[in-house]
Amino acid sequence: MEKKAGTKKSLQTLQASEIRYRRLFETAQDGILILDAETGQIDDVNPYMINMLHYSHEEFLGKKLWEVSPFKDTVLNQAAFEELQDKGYIRYKDLPLETK
Repeated sequence: MEKKAGTKKSLQTLQASEIRYRRLFETAQDGILILDAETGQIDDVNPYMINMLHYSHEEFLGKKLWEVSPFKDTVLNQAAFEELQDKGYIRYKDLPLETK
């Protein structure tokens, strides 16, 4: 019974953490893309990025980073993706983005 209670508590803690993460992701005043670190495929995009670049959620999802119009500079973005693979994260500071 004690193990079951511990599992339930762990699940509640995980759910609370996921809610906090989702709230942060959706309200951040920075554009955020979540990429598959192996393939470069876009798994999620936050509302700030969508509003900033005027692309829909669907126009981002499932595509590789360099297949999406705002990130079409393939050389720069593939180099940035390689840095992401090496470091586990990347901040785009001065890379040009294209809006609609």
